[in-house]
Amino acid sequence: MTLVLWAVEDLRDCLLALPPLELKGMALLREHCPADGFFPAGIPRSTMVEAISEITAYTERARRMGEALANLAPIPLLEQPVLEYGL
Repeated sequence: MTLVLWAVEDLRDCLLALPPLELKGMALLREHCPADGFFPAGIPRSTMVEAISEITAYTERARRMGEALANLAPIPLLEQPVLEYGL
């Protein structure tokens, strides 16, 4: 097993390089934004079901990822200065 040490900047650059996720439901809202109502009209039922299922699955994955991140052990940042320490 190889131990890879990343600097905070490397992790930030890696995350910023990820393309934004395009969910079908969000695209439908942008394309069919109703002026006087809450839900867009004129979208086939099968498309709505697919879009809602995609958003629901994404929300569940995000929830599970948040739980996994909350349970990670802390990692000491030895190279990051703590400027507040001197106060």
